[in-house]
Amino acid sequence: MSITVLVLVIIEIILLIGIPVAAVLLLKRKWGLPLSIAIAGAVTFIGSQVLHIPANFLLASVFNIEAQPLIFQAVVLGLSAGIFEEVARYIVYRFWQKEVRSWQKAAFFGLGHGGVEAVLIGLIVALTLVNMGVIANVEDPAALGLPEGALAQAQEFWSMPLYTPALAVFERIMAIILHISLATMVALCFSKHTIWPLFAAIVWHAFANAVAVTVAQTWGNVASEGALAVIALLSVGILWLTRKALPEAE
Repeated sequence: MSITVLVLVIIEIILLIGIPVAAVLLLKRKWGLPLSIAIAGAVTFIGSQVLHIPANFLLASVFNIEAQPLIFQAVVLGLSAGIFEEVARYIVYRFWQKEVRSWQKAAFFGLGHGGVEAVLIGLIVALTLVNMGVIANVEDPAALGLPEGALAQAQEFWSMPLYTPALAVFERIMAIILHISLATMVALCFSKHTIWPLFAAIVWHAFANAVAVTVAQTWGNVASEGALAVIALLSVGILWLTRKALPEAE
């Protein structure tokens, strides 16, 4: 077990959970918005996954997706994420969060959506850290009923590149920026009384996911984070445009 990796992963967990929570509390105070909007965004993400995850298993079975070219996998899974998450966002805006019509409220909603994903990933990383720590200190993993290769997985975990935890945190920050821009795009449907922003959000979401997957599988995680940084910068541009198009919060 590497003490350096242990410390870095603990810092990663703290940041994955702490950054979105701190951002929500900061913007709540700055904009004077009810916390319920960010919570609704979080609930929307979790609710979308109830259908999204089974749908991905179905797609994998129907298309034998692991045997398909990488670009096909990226496009299909990217569209799956875009459709389920953006349609869920639209439905919540339409029937539940009817007050989310301003730029600030939509951005706050998106922060909750992307933020809870980061928090959940932080909790998964924490659970993985505990499991890898236990396995690394077991002389005979088979005696505990652990699957073959468990010890090798633990050894790989504890010998990960030291920049890996930082990349994971960077990825989540970029993803949160993306989700905030998507949330404001979908809000345009209601201020402009048109459906096209929903389709634009689906396409942008799918494109972002497809690019991240394709670049990661082709050139590695560092290149993938670079691609996500470009997508995040473009998302900031979308936020600038939607701020001009959406009304300001009262």
